[in-house]
Amino acid sequence: MAKISKERKVTYYIGMGLIVIGSILFISTFIEFAHFMRDPFSGGFSSGDSVIDTYTFRHHLHLGTGPSFARPVIGIVLVIGGIFLMNVGARGAAGSGLILDPDKAREDLKPFNEAKGGMVNDVISNIDLVDKITKPRDEKEVVKIRCKACGSLNDEDSNYCKGCGREV
Repeated sequence: MAKISKERKVTYYIGMGLIVIGSILFISTFIEFAHFMRDPFSGGFSSGDSVIDTYTFRHHLHLGTGPSFARPVIGIVLVIGGIFLMNVGARGAAGSGLILDPDKAREDLKPFNEAKGGMVNDVISNIDLVDKITKPRDEKEVVKIRCKACGSLNDEDSNYCKGCGREV
């Protein structure tokens, strides 16, 4: 069975990490915005907050900027880049469509195709109906009775002969 190279695995995990970082950056903007909206005109800080935090917040108020929206844009870019890297890492450069080479794409996707074939075989082996069809049946022993009058073979449970109609 074909194996996935270490480079592709590393690329996949880097993409996964970028998705996590981008998601955190994107979601943190909503948290910052909720903090800002708690009390946007008075500063919203208690008396125990540091001077730097109060200064930064009032500085945002004087500029009229509020929370920065560069962070969610960077987060979305990181998520999109992470999805792209995960796709390339999982399917390879040709298998993901980055390189248009059908032979290389077939080679890149070979581990997954082999795994899919194995999964299909596992599913098929768990179906009782398929086992009944594919495996040879145990032949049931059939007992026949010969008629004394005509000599034809009849089923064990028959009362009359199929050939002559007399009682067996």
